[in-house]
Amino acid sequence: MSAPVVPGTLTITVLDSATIFEGPDTIYRYDLPGTGIIDGWALAAVIDQAKELCSLDWPDVEVIVDADDPTTEVLTRTLLNKGVAAYPSEVLHETPLPEPAGEVAITRPTERSGRHRLRAGIQPFQLLVGAVVVAILGLSWWVVGAQSGPTEEPTPPPVPTTSREVAAEAETETSATSTSRAPEPPQAVLEHELLRIVAPAGFRLETRDDGLLATGEDPGLRIHLAADAVYSVPVAAVEGQIHAMIDADGTLHPLDPERAARGLQIIRYRELPGDGSEVTWSTWIEHGHQLSVGCHTRESPTVPQEAACRMVIDSIELTGNI
Repeated sequence: MSAPVVPGTLTITVLDSATIFEGPDTIYRYDLPGTGIIDGWALAAVIDQAKELCSLDWPDVEVIVDADDPTTEVLTRTLLNKGVAAYPSEVLHETPLPEPAGEVAITRPTERSGRHRLRAGIQPFQLLVGAVVVAILGLSWWVVGAQSGPTEEPTPPPVPTTSREVAAEAETETSATSTSRAPEPPQAVLEHELLRIVAPAGFRLETRDDGLLATGEDPGLRIHLAADAVYSVPVAAVEGQIHAMIDADGTLHPLDPERAARGLQIIRYRELPGDGSEVTWSTWIEHGHQLSVGCHTRESPTVPQEAACRMVIDSIELTGNI
């Protein structure tokens, strides 16, 4: 049962099938059921209807909500957030109120209209002062209850860290730092007459019948080194002769050219002697000499073997003994 209407108040009664507004006019909204308010899609329309009905005094009105607890909580909280005094009908039911002088006849709206207005008869202003006081106290109680937020749980105190845990963490960090900062493997700077190279540690230079070689711990790798003076022969002529030699020899196969670390154009080709081994040659003209580096492996070169040869190609240079 909805609360009686007094001047300056609006009663909103929410049913499963409709929402009833009782104020200056009485309006039935069958398109705004209670489930729509809980679901959220009808909430804005209910507030708009209340504002339209009390447009002369809005928001300085009091709204009494007569509905189940969840719907009452949603409507009152929304109205309070908009600055409208709102409280549940139970606040008024605690103090008996005089019955209205007469019943207002309500006619159910037809299917052609979503809302139906009926002019209510003038209600007698017979509320007791005590009822108003109780209503105001109830409003204050509801505002405080609606605005109180959830109690925050106390933050648990930090767990003390033992000295052993600190030492273990420090040891782990030190180990990780040592791993990430592992020193580079040592290198060897080798010189022989007019050539100087940088090779992996353990390499040495030696002269054999087939020329100057750089050898290391890997028995399957030998690096041939050569430096031949070109004198006054043009660079283009020397390079042309190298290409002609590659084309004429069936054991030589051209490879894509590349640039050395110093930006020089390198001619590359592969030699297949016929014994299962192979030699990848890199040659170029620099400081009046044709420099040649041959990476000789017993079979197809491995990545470490290619890396050792690359170190020599990028570092080979002529010394001052030219």
